[in-house]
Order: sequence, then structure tokens, then C-alpha cells
Amino acid sequence: MKLVSYAGQQLVTTDDVADALVVLAAAIANEGESEALQIPIIVDGEKDTAELVVGLGNDVLVGPSASEGVDPDFSEHAARLRGHHRFPRRDADGEDQPPMEWGIDVIDDLDLDLRP
Repeated sequence: MKLVSYAGQQLVTTDDVADALVVLAAAIANEGESEALQIPIIVDGEKDTAELVVGLGNDVLVGPSASEGVDPDFSEHAARLRGHHRFPRRDADGEDQPPMEWGIDVIDDLDLDLRP
């Protein structure tokens, strides 16, 4: 389990969710953006969720947390974070790929004559 410190609060989640959150938060901040994300957490031994605004200007600190018993299975939630369009990807050669782009072409010169 890992402890996520955010906005003066400490949240407990699984290693895979915390690791994915840190990478995604850094990728969003690297683009100069912020985004709201939802992560699964444990509160008093029960599953719950937390909503975080991550990215530029929103610090997230992740560290180890002692846990007793079996950790919950939040792998589906971690996979969703890793599937986010801003999560860094690697190609078959192990090279980092830029985040997914929308692929919208911009027309530079329309050659419009707007005179009456």
C-alpha cells in the first residue's frame, strides 16, 4: 500500500494506483494543464474513492504505507489511469511516445478575400 499526500490530506491506496497517479500527474503538469481524476482509496479498512485535481500547481507526494492483511484489488482502476490519453506510452523499441494527439490539421492560409 502507498500513502498519497495531497492538499494536506493523506490517502491510502494500492501501489499500482499510486504509481500510475504519479506518472499521469507529471505528464499532465508537463503539458501545463490540470485535470480532475478519481482514485480508489481505503478509509478505515473500507473501499472508497477520492477526487483529486492533478497537474500544474497541484502537488502529489507518494510514499510507502504499512498495511495489514491483503491489499484490495484496484488493478482495474490503475489500468484506467494508465489508459488515460495523457499517460506516457512506449513503442516496441522502448522509446517514449508523446501523449495521444487529436490529429486536427490546421489550415494556415485560406486565401480569403473579405472585402465587400
